[in-house]
Amino acid sequence: MQQTLPQDVLFSPGEAVRLGLDNIDYRRKNRHSAVPVGLASLDADLLPMLPGELMTIIARPGGGKTGFMMRWGRERAKWLIKNNKMDRAVVFASCEQTIEELDTLGAAADTRINVSTMARGEINDVEWVALEKSAVERGAVPFWWIGPSKKNRRKRPRITPEVITQTLLHMEDVTGIKPDICFVDYLQLLKSDRPNENKQIMVTNNLEECKDGALATDCAWVIGCQARREVDAQALPIPGLDSGQWTSGVEQFSDKVLSLVRPIKYRQPGEVFGSKTVEGHAQMLVSILKQKLGEDNIAKWVYFDPAYNVLHELEKNYATRDQ
Repeated sequence: MQQTLPQDVLFSPGEAVRLGLDNIDYRRKNRHSAVPVGLASLDADLLPMLPGELMTIIARPGGGKTGFMMRWGRERAKWLIKNNKMDRAVVFASCEQTIEELDTLGAAADTRINVSTMARGEINDVEWVALEKSAVERGAVPFWWIGPSKKNRRKRPRITPEVITQTLLHMEDVTGIKPDICFVDYLQLLKSDRPNENKQIMVTNNLEECKDGALATDCAWVIGCQARREVDAQALPIPGLDSGQWTSGVEQFSDKVLSLVRPIKYRQPGEVFGSKTVEGHAQMLVSILKQKLGEDNIAKWVYFDPAYNVLHELEKNYATRDQ
């Protein structure tokens, strides 16, 4: 373990002021390094992610964590191309789904072919041509992957925060491409190399290591976090800062925290969820629970279609704040 010396952590008033001013100047001159969600209704209040920051997204299973992060990453990768930032790339680290399964979400978004249709193999010749064309186009997008593949099915990798950190550094050293933002799906499935830890301690320690990884790679990290099942029993089942399964460290280690909920999982169409009438499977409530240097306790309604991995503002009342 590296020793921490007094001179490593002690700063005079003058040094602190200079470091603070340098930080503001860096943000001013490198605004392209900040990563917004890319959705106007959210970015109006949510500060963009900066290198070294950690965001945790909390939701129950089926709440949209994976799809939300996939869409964010895909749109950011397109932005990098549009702005000629080809020395940077989006990285998605999966602890659960294979690379093949995750790429299917991108194919669905590009071709508008339903994910379930592809899962059943019910693809006609016209759709297959569209999928091949989409694959060529997606292959040129700076969207990299870390995770298991059916290609290596006999050697399923153990994905730990340290593995992700070392892989990102390896990617930069070998290819010269710096990670722009890294998405991790998801916290509770990250492994650990620390023996004899119970689940609660391991998950919390892994979250802290994700923050360390963001700092070490000088890259924004966004990590999905499963909410504990007790959320389902709440009168209004919206995950809060203390809702992370097997961890109480979300608020402590995260620079920003969002929660996601899809009302259709709890109410029938026509019923009321909070102040909103449930209209279908594509409604999603995104809550900004925490953000350093910015306002929080803000909720926004957006449209999220998991079948096509599509996310955008609702046509009506998407920029309102729920009380």
